[in-house]
Amino acid sequence: MINVTNHKETELIIINIPEILVANGTGAILVLFLLLYRIRIAQTNQFDEKAYNFMLIVTFIATINETLSFIIDARPGFIFYILQYISNTICTDASVIVGYCWCLFVEYHIHRNFKRIKKKSRILAVPLIIATILIFINLLGTGIIFDISKENKYMRGLFSYVIYVAVFFYYIESIWTVKSAKNDSILVEFFPIYYFVVPCMIGTIIQGLFFGIAVGWLCVAIAFILIYIEFQISNSFIDDLSGLYNRKYMNHYLNKLQNNKTKHVYGFLLDVNDFKVINDTYGHLSGDRAIIHIGKILQNTVGNGCVAIRMGGDEFVIFAILKSNEEALALKKHIEQNVRQFNIHSKEPFHLSFSIGIAKYSGNIDTFLSAMDDSMYEAKNMHRLMH
Repeated sequence: MINVTNHKETELIIINIPEILVANGTGAILVLFLLLYRIRIAQTNQFDEKAYNFMLIVTFIATINETLSFIIDARPGFIFYILQYISNTICTDASVIVGYCWCLFVEYHIHRNFKRIKKKSRILAVPLIIATILIFINLLGTGIIFDISKENKYMRGLFSYVIYVAVFFYYIESIWTVKSAKNDSILVEFFPIYYFVVPCMIGTIIQGLFFGIAVGWLCVAIAFILIYIEFQISNSFIDDLSGLYNRKYMNHYLNKLQNNKTKHVYGFLLDVNDFKVINDTYGHLSGDRAIIHIGKILQNTVGNGCVAIRMGGDEFVIFAILKSNEEALALKKHIEQNVRQFNIHSKEPFHLSFSIGIAKYSGNIDTFLSAMDDSMYEAKNMHRLMH
């Protein structure tokens, strides 16, 4: 994804423009087709969907600019000199931006957790900020990332390796995120991390070693196609309305839990109080908005080792790895506190509340589910008595 060479290399290498046009043209068409297709079928408005579309847009822009940079390479004139700087700057920064967005995409797609994504986005932004600062300094004519000679030839800078380090850091970090999620019994086995990372790594290495071969962004485009195919499979585990995992995922999680009995797992069964009243009074569109708000509330509530699921209708489940009953009660209070905050600040005509049942997993799935159900109905009866 990053054009790199030195002065001697540019003197010896003849850039094959037709091959570059074919490679980058193919990549641009693939990305544009995928983006337009996703817009046409009206994907959901979840964070990972937005991140994926944004990466497609950045990749398309970078592919066009890289093609331009090759076409005008070594062409004399001040305008071409300026265009060389602009096009190569966009391509260089785009590679780091895609890596950053990819990590956030993976993080959210696995955990469906806004609290985690906000915290991690700040940490992951450090390499991007460093790279962007260096690229900005490079625009001042320092040549630390790349330089354009008097003959308008692209040349590698002394600190160009920093961009590679940042890009590969993001790829490795995304792999680590997936591996950690598997160890925590959170992730279902479908997530195709290597479908994206391997093609991107191959393309970056080839283009880094051999100037004039434009395969970097083409490999990224192919990776997006591969990930999208698998993405459709993984989306079968996501509830469209709430953005949480669905009942199908819950069954997979419980099967996995049954084979891993060493974890201290607590289950929280949440039933929305008076949900039928919301539908009957304000209409089913308001009921849908309530589900959407609940999804966001739970995504902002659950932390590490937790997974939130919409079982169906107005019933939700949270599975959490906790150390004690006290931590379980603290999580319950945290949920209730976030719901109260929603009711205070929301402009919706309805208020939300949950009847929450809690149970600890003891090795038997049926007993676990039954205990959650019984506990929830006790809370539901208490709510009815109080109202």
